Amino acid sequence: QVQDIEFTQIEMKVIEGLKIGNECLNKMHQVMSIEEVERIIGETQDAVEYQRQIDEILAGSLTEEDEDAILEELNAITQEQIELPEVPSEPLPEEVPEPSPVKNRPKAEPVAAS
Repeated sequence: QVQDIEFTQIEMKVIEGLKIGNECLNKMHQVMSIEEVERIIGETQDAVEYQRQIDEILAGSLTEEDEDAILEELNAITQEQIELPEVPSEPLPEEVPEPSPVKNRPKAEPVAAS
């Protein structure tokens, strides 16, 4: 009979857990509609597709036309005349380092080890 009581107690806990789970599901259903779930799934799929496109570009899957356009742009950039500032022609003045003040430190006296 002790086993029957223990089994009944376990059954009660399982039923109680199922009730709590059912209440949680009902609350989730109230909060989220099917349309909202479909919207979230759609946004996620769009984000995955966008990331896949980025991965393809980064992996180097450019077409020959893309590569030609990139090389053309690179040539245009490297052919441009870049205006640099003028460099002064007079020599730099020589700086004489000022002597730094030396502090008088007392010398440490050796201590005999015991």
